[in-house]
Amino acid sequence: MFGAVGAGGISLVLAVFLVLGVHGKGKVKLKENPALVFAFLAGTAFHAAGAIWAHPERIVTQGLGGLGVGTGGGPFGDVRIGAICLLLLVLILAAPLTPAFAAGLSLIAAFVFPLAGDSTIWAAPVELAMAILAMVAA
Repeated sequence: MFGAVGAGGISLVLAVFLVLGVHGKGKVKLKENPALVFAFLAGTAFHAAGAIWAHPERIVTQGLGGLGVGTGGGPFGDVRIGAICLLLLVLILAAPLTPAFAAGLSLIAAFVFPLAGDSTIWAAPVELAMAILAMVAA
Protein backbone atom coordinates (compact mmCIF):
# COMPACT_ATOMS: atom_id res chain seq x y z
CA MET A 1 0.00 0.00 0.00
CA PHE A 2 2.74 2.50 0.99
CA GLY A 3 5.65 0.73 -0.67
CA ALA A 4 8.70 -0.29 1.33
CA VAL A 5 8.82 1.69 4.58
CA GLY A 6 11.15 -0.17 6.97
CA ALA A 7 11.56 0.16 10.73
CA GLY A 8 13.76 3.26 10.44
CA GLY A 9 11.29 4.86 8.06
CA ILE A 10 8.30 4.24 10.30
CA SER A 11 10.35 5.56 13.25
CA LEU A 12 11.09 8.76 11.35
CA VAL A 13 7.47 9.24 10.29
CA LEU A 14 6.09 8.59 13.78
CA ALA A 15 8.69 10.83 15.44
CA VAL A 16 7.86 13.76 13.15
CA PHE A 17 4.10 13.17 13.48
CA LEU A 18 4.42 12.99 17.27
CA VAL A 19 6.49 16.17 17.57
CA LEU A 20 4.18 18.13 15.26
CA GLY A 21 1.02 16.71 16.85
CA VAL A 22 2.11 17.38 20.43
CA HIS A 23 3.33 20.86 19.49
CA GLY A 24 -0.15 21.39 18.05
CA LYS A 25 0.54 24.49 15.95
CA GLY A 26 -0.23 22.85 12.61
CA LYS A 27 -3.20 20.94 11.25
CA VAL A 28 -2.80 18.04 13.69
CA LYS A 29 -3.28 18.64 17.40
CA LEU A 30 -2.86 15.49 19.44
CA LYS A 31 -4.71 15.34 22.74
CA GLU A 32 -3.38 13.29 25.67
CA ASN A 33 -4.72 9.83 24.70
CA PRO A 34 -3.72 9.92 21.03
CA ALA A 35 -0.30 11.24 22.11
CA LEU A 36 0.02 8.22 24.43
CA VAL A 37 -0.80 5.80 21.62
CA PHE A 38 1.42 7.37 18.97
CA ALA A 39 4.32 7.73 21.41
CA PHE A 40 4.07 4.06 22.38
CA LEU A 41 4.04 3.08 18.70
CA ALA A 42 7.01 5.38 18.06
CA GLY A 43 8.98 3.94 20.98
CA THR A 44 8.28 0.42 19.80
CA ALA A 45 9.40 1.37 16.30
CA PHE A 46 12.56 2.96 17.74
CA HIS A 47 13.37 -0.31 19.50
CA ALA A 48 12.89 -2.29 16.29
CA ALA A 49 14.85 0.15 14.13
CA GLY A 50 18.00 0.35 16.24
CA ALA A 51 20.74 2.68 14.93
CA ILE A 52 20.16 6.28 16.01
CA TRP A 53 16.65 5.39 17.20
CA ALA A 54 18.07 3.28 20.03
CA HIS A 55 19.55 6.31 21.86
CA PRO A 56 16.39 7.20 23.85
CA GLU A 57 16.08 3.57 24.96
CA ARG A 58 19.72 3.57 26.13
CA ILE A 59 19.12 6.74 28.13
CA VAL A 60 16.09 5.19 29.85
CA THR A 61 17.88 1.93 30.69
CA GLN A 62 20.95 3.81 31.94
CA GLY A 63 18.67 5.93 34.14
CA LEU A 64 17.01 2.83 35.56
CA GLY A 65 20.43 1.31 36.21
CA GLY A 66 21.60 4.50 37.88
CA LEU A 67 18.62 4.32 40.24
CA GLY A 68 19.52 0.73 41.07
CA VAL A 69 16.35 -0.76 39.58
CA GLY A 70 16.56 -4.53 39.79
CA THR A 71 19.76 -4.57 41.81
CA GLY A 72 18.24 -4.18 45.26
CA GLY A 73 20.74 -1.45 46.05
CA GLY A 74 18.97 1.67 44.87
CA PRO A 75 17.89 4.65 46.96
CA PHE A 76 14.33 3.28 47.13
CA GLY A 77 15.37 -0.22 48.20
CA ASP A 78 14.57 -3.28 46.11
CA VAL A 79 12.66 -1.79 43.17
CA ARG A 80 12.21 -4.18 40.24
CA ILE A 81 11.22 -3.50 36.65
CA GLY A 82 7.63 -4.63 37.28
CA ALA A 83 7.28 -1.87 39.85
CA ILE A 84 8.52 0.68 37.32
CA CYS A 85 5.94 -0.61 34.81
CA LEU A 86 3.20 -0.26 37.44
CA LEU A 87 4.44 3.23 38.32
CA LEU A 88 4.26 4.27 34.66
CA LEU A 89 0.72 2.88 34.44
CA VAL A 90 -0.34 4.81 37.56
CA LEU A 91 1.15 8.01 36.16
CA ILE A 92 -0.57 7.48 32.80
CA LEU A 93 -3.93 6.80 34.46
CA ALA A 94 -3.85 9.20 37.41
CA ALA A 95 -1.51 12.12 36.75
CA PRO A 96 -2.75 15.32 35.12
CA LEU A 97 -1.44 14.93 31.58
CA THR A 98 -0.56 17.37 28.88
CA PRO A 99 0.02 15.96 25.39
CA ALA A 100 3.81 16.35 25.81
CA PHE A 101 3.88 14.68 29.25
CA ALA A 102 1.63 11.88 27.97
CA ALA A 103 3.93 11.32 25.00
CA GLY A 104 7.01 11.31 27.23
CA LEU A 105 5.52 8.78 29.65
CA SER A 106 4.40 6.55 26.80
CA LEU A 107 7.80 6.66 25.11
CA ILE A 108 9.40 5.60 28.39
CA ALA A 109 6.79 2.84 28.76
CA ALA A 110 7.61 1.61 25.25
CA PHE A 111 11.23 1.14 26.36
CA VAL A 112 10.52 -0.20 29.88
CA PHE A 113 7.66 -2.65 29.25
CA PRO A 114 9.80 -5.04 27.13
CA LEU A 115 12.37 -5.18 29.95
CA ALA A 116 9.75 -6.87 32.16
CA GLY A 117 9.83 -9.98 29.95
CA ASP A 118 7.72 -11.84 27.42
CA SER A 119 5.69 -13.75 30.02
CA THR A 120 4.40 -10.62 31.78
CA ILE A 121 1.27 -8.56 31.25
CA TRP A 122 3.52 -5.75 30.00
CA ALA A 123 4.31 -7.77 26.87
CA ALA A 124 0.72 -7.42 25.58
CA PRO A 125 0.87 -3.73 24.59
CA VAL A 126 4.32 -4.25 23.11
CA GLU A 127 3.12 -7.18 20.98
CA LEU A 128 0.05 -5.20 19.85
CA ALA A 129 2.23 -2.24 18.85
CA MET A 130 4.64 -4.54 17.01
CA ALA A 131 1.73 -6.13 15.10
CA ILE A 132 0.38 -2.71 14.08
CA LEU A 133 3.81 -1.53 12.98
CA ALA A 134 4.46 -4.77 11.07
CA MET A 135 1.27 -4.23 9.07
CA VAL A 136 2.39 -0.73 8.06
CA ALA A 137 6.14 -1.21 7.64
CA ALA A 138 6.07 -4.48 5.73
